[in-house]
Amino acid sequence: MDESTQEGAVAFDLSELTDFQFGPDWARSQGSSLLTGFTTTSAERSSRRTGGRGDRGDARRKGGRDERVSRGGQRGRSERRMQSRGPRKDEPQRQLPQPAEGLRVEVRPSDPILTIFATEIQRQKRAHSLLDLARVVMAKNDRYDLVFMKQEGGPMLIHSKREDGSCWLTQAEALAYLHQAPWFGELYTAEQVQEEQPKGAFTGIAVCSLGKEVIGPVNWHGYQPALTHLYKTKYSSMPLAAFRAAITVNKDEEAVQKWLAEASVRTVWHPAREGEQDKRLGTAKEVEEDFLEHHFNDIYETVEKVFINGSVPLKNLSPGLAAHMSILSGRHRRFPQILIPNLCHGLARHRMPIYKWNGHHYTGPSRIRSVPEGTVLADRMSSILNWSKENSGKKVDAMFAELSGVPVGTDEESKQAAADAYAPYTADMIWLMEQGFILVTNDNSVWFPKGKVAPAT
Repeated sequence: MDESTQEGAVAFDLSELTDFQFGPDWARSQGSSLLTGFTTTSAERSSRRTGGRGDRGDARRKGGRDERVSRGGQRGRSERRMQSRGPRKDEPQRQLPQPAEGLRVEVRPSDPILTIFATEIQRQKRAHSLLDLARVVMAKNDRYDLVFMKQEGGPMLIHSKREDGSCWLTQAEALAYLHQAPWFGELYTAEQVQEEQPKGAFTGIAVCSLGKEVIGPVNWHGYQPALTHLYKTKYSSMPLAAFRAAITVNKDEEAVQKWLAEASVRTVWHPAREGEQDKRLGTAKEVEEDFLEHHFNDIYETVEKVFINGSVPLKNLSPGLAAHMSILSGRHRRFPQILIPNLCHGLARHRMPIYKWNGHHYTGPSRIRSVPEGTVLADRMSSILNWSKENSGKKVDAMFAELSGVPVGTDEESKQAAADAYAPYTADMIWLMEQGFILVTNDNSVWFPKGKVAPAT
């Protein structure tokens, strides 16, 4: 999937991104902040801090854009111990293999979240720390992509053209995924056929302890095919040795008799292709051979670069790619400042201004700048500028109440009077924000960002 494909993606429904309105607290909807859950802005933290680190490290981190984790043997203990992206109900916790080598891998904000950021920030007119936006991106898996890029001598990527987002490094991995793919039923239909009961002296039944699946007696001639089929259809994302270690044997006679009754029913598959519905495929291997001949190239494409969304289940990825995703997602979630360089590039593509203020990277409706010398402003605009310069860091509500001379009342009549008095200041303040002369952060604090008055231009 290339970047042009990302442009057409459907925007996410983010509860954090709600309407922003100027005015007193009582006139605004609850939870209006773009960054709900972050109660202290970077600007506030910076104004109280004398020697804090902030997000200064992102400017010095020259390797920030390219997360190179394909150098075997150079990964630290923290990466080896890193857990998966977070608890997933649909993914059992399994030990991951080493990340595949020969690939450059980056974590980037997905285009839908960048579109939402750009749209909401321009509409709400507030400035946001890129560090806070990076936290928002990493808060949910579907808000970021991992970009896998083949390096010289590295493996090609076998990527699904379907919406499941699966991606593999070998044809064998892609075939193993076939039986659990969501589109499998579009290509093949299953049929239950009655057969003669297996004959033999069976004293125990093998059971997979992971999902309590019954496999059959270990001395049954169909045991190995049944074991292989279960592994391929449900557990192919885990090492085969670990899967085999999870097999137990139930020697209860009742279990043996129950299996004998069920074993007389076997599943066969028929291609859904027109004119071949009567063709019978009796084993998983026969299905894979048929898929390879008739459908593989329609489902998969071999590429050198691919975007994989962070919400794709690990079981849909080659183990080496899943390890990359697990390690990098965990690292960026713990250290979201690593995402800032790619966040800058993504916002720039959406024509969002990026600037540094108080030692932190910000984006907003405009770059901050000084009022040109000789600029003549209307009285209300001048009063807003002067108030902001003298009261930097105070709230919009306080400014409106002081400049209009109308405090916020408690009864409905007083509230309406305050709203009417504040309204004329709103348009003027928005214009000043769009020019970059004043700055309002996401908690409605007003700042005078440039102390000097520049010469007229």
